[in-house]
Amino acid sequence: MNLASIDSAATRGESWLHKAAPWAKLSAFALVLAAVIVNWNLLVLAAIGLLLAAVVASSRAPAGLAFSLALYPAIFAAIFAVSAAPDVITGAVIILKAVVAALAAVTMMLTTPYPQVFAPLQRLVPAIVGDALLMTYRSTFLLLGKFANLMTAMRLRAGVTAGRPLRTARSTARALAGTLLYSIDLAQRDHDIMRLRGYESRLRVTAVRSASVPVDVALVAVAAGVAAASTASRVWAETLNPYTWIAPAVGALLLVAVITIGRKSR
Repeated sequence: MNLASIDSAATRGESWLHKAAPWAKLSAFALVLAAVIVNWNLLVLAAIGLLLAAVVASSRAPAGLAFSLALYPAIFAAIFAVSAAPDVITGAVIILKAVVAALAAVTMMLTTPYPQVFAPLQRLVPAIVGDALLMTYRSTFLLLGKFANLMTAMRLRAGVTAGRPLRTARSTARALAGTLLYSIDLAQRDHDIMRLRGYESRLRVTAVRSASVPVDVALVAVAAGVAAASTASRVWAETLNPYTWIAPAVGALLLVAVITIGRKSR
């Protein structure tokens, strides 16, 4: 049910990042992702992670949800690091790159409703792809609700408990089968309804206007600065490596300042 929690955080938030234009957040995400990809310095990656943590704190997004979701890729990155990394430092860098990149994506998703994330991209993808993504977003929550209702009904009627794993597994499989059948019926009904209402091969989403253009520009500028600094530390690594400890120190101070200000404002 993490999808429901993500959608709730994105649509109900009222922070400065929630009010920023979707194009600005997408641009900033792309720049930060580029900064993570090009750099292999552990301290620089840690600094980017601390900066993103400060953004999460300042946007009042659910920190527990954000960091738990960002840690999921660490499992697969750890497997790859154990099998491919030549040393411990390189393995740690691989894992940290996955976590920081995931944190950047999670931060954007927790502060931007999915249709608004997709609205700027809708002009670039084919009509059938765009409509499929939007309908998938809608159907996901309907199917999650249907699956939860089926599991609740089975617990009440069949006495499914945690102490009976075999019965629980059978009930879960039956609930999944019922959800699959329901999804087929849902797809057919949606198709019929769209045809009756005059579907014209495009579901258009209007992008939300920004509450402050200077904030959008500043967001993109900061992300561009992060990307430039990351690239510079990669290109001139021999010269800048002795000073890279400054980056995580600044990031930690910024995170502490944001948390402190946030507590005082409550």
